[in-house]
Amino acid sequence: MGSDVPFENYDDAKVYESSRTRALLQDTRNFLVEFGRAQARIAFDIEADHVQTLTDTPPPADRPVRWINLWGPHVQGEIVDILGKHYGFSPRLLAIMKTKPPESKLKTKQKPASKFKTKFHWKQDVEIAGAPAEVPDSSGEKMSHGVPLEMVEPPRIQSLDGISHYALAEQMTNYQSIDIGNHCKTLDSTKRENRKLLMETIDICVGANFMHEIVSQTDQVDVDIISEGAQRRLWSWLILCDDHTVLSLHEHPGHIEDIRDLKSFRANTLIVLSQLSNCGHQSTNAISMISIRQALKENMSDTSPGVEGASLLFYYLFDDWQAVYTTVAKYQKRLEQLDQAILFEMYKKSYQTQDTEIIPRLHVLGRKGRELQHLYIGYKNLVQRILDSQSDTLNTTSSMGDLASTNGNRGVVLTQSARQRFGRLKDRLDLLIIAQMTESLAEKDALSTTYFNIIAQKDSEATARLTRAATLLAKLSVLFLPVGLMTSYFSIQVSDLQGVYTSKDYWYSFAGIMSISFLALFFFARLLMWVTESFDECIKSLTKWFYNRLRKKKERSE
Repeated sequence: MGSDVPFENYDDAKVYESSRTRALLQDTRNFLVEFGRAQARIAFDIEADHVQTLTDTPPPADRPVRWINLWGPHVQGEIVDILGKHYGFSPRLLAIMKTKPPESKLKTKQKPASKFKTKFHWKQDVEIAGAPAEVPDSSGEKMSHGVPLEMVEPPRIQSLDGISHYALAEQMTNYQSIDIGNHCKTLDSTKRENRKLLMETIDICVGANFMHEIVSQTDQVDVDIISEGAQRRLWSWLILCDDHTVLSLHEHPGHIEDIRDLKSFRANTLIVLSQLSNCGHQSTNAISMISIRQALKENMSDTSPGVEGASLLFYYLFDDWQAVYTTVAKYQKRLEQLDQAILFEMYKKSYQTQDTEIIPRLHVLGRKGRELQHLYIGYKNLVQRILDSQSDTLNTTSSMGDLASTNGNRGVVLTQSARQRFGRLKDRLDLLIIAQMTESLAEKDALSTTYFNIIAQKDSEATARLTRAATLLAKLSVLFLPVGLMTSYFSIQVSDLQGVYTSKDYWYSFAGIMSISFLALFFFARLLMWVTESFDECIKSLTKWFYNRLRKKKERSE
């Protein structure tokens, strides 16, 4: 087999460094790793005949665990067919794996839109399995994120045959699946005359959306509302087989312009791959350290190293904790930024305009938070399904002998260490991630309420200022009305009054009338307020008396 597959010693430092470089190339289609306690070998870009040889030959005793990773299974249909035939994939699963994903929507250079109407998020329509049409705006540019309501086309309902798997996964981020493969075996009973039919697990296939950070957009200073904190959804299958083989098949992301984005998309796969080599495990920081081969060296019990290694490899490929932690941490950071922006609105002057992006950012943040919450709840359900399947398998195999002898004829059994890790992962998802997302969504709602309360308070203050200004203008007009009448009197062209009044008479009259007007305005304003309040009380009393009379009259008549 060594002559058929281009294996290299993965524990060699040069091979390790070249493998890390090759794993980050877009042209790399796949890789294969065989490892055990003492040895690890790796091969890149294997062909279909290599895979056929592998399926026909059991792994060597010193390297009992195999990991076959495929990037873009739709362009490696022959390899997928060989694996599907060997491990008994259903025709439907094979067809889905070979489905061509949509073209990459990742754009590294985008001109941020200038208006909020161009920043509405518009997903691919799952009913028509296509992207929305672009509509030109008034400036002649194309609007790809929103259109006026009157220009929206009515939805076109298409048959289910037109919906692709990736269109469904794109629209429903929390869409996930888990399949437990089975085969039947007839066993003779030594204590009964009849024969018993036993169903045994032969593989575990998990399919889910995994979210990845788009680093090229995160580093941009001037970024639009939708692109802020943007992530890329990519579908992956993880399959644990009964011959200590783990298969990982990842959706092809399309052409990537920035190598940092490709590194982000393959981050967890690269972390696990690098630590299968002794060179990579020694140079990994403590927080990212995992134990697969090292656990095999430490665990010298009767447990099969193939079962232990495959179980731990399956777990660490599923547990992409760095992506989850980064997502939750950045979501919380964006909440803190909005919190500061909303509190800053309290101290803005009346002549300063409000930040028009706060409301749409809150809207996008709320939608993103609910989407992530549903995604993590789906992860927790997947973990629970895996643990439940193991409980059934353990109950089934408990009467057949020691689990250490589990092999391809007994089915997939996760070791106790892997089951414990899945249990801890479920607790972390439930108590930390989901609880944190629930709290963050509640905080987002509180921020929305606070923002609208601040806006309402500022509007009330503005209304009060406007009322005071209007009242002041009304009082000034009333104050100068008598003086205006007096001035009109002095300006009358009557022959009898010519030369009668002097300027001193005018100014004395002006001072007297202005003083009387000011005092009258002050007292009459108070008097008017008292009269208005008294009149309102009288009206209320009369209304109450009238209704009481009507009620008593009605009671007497009855």
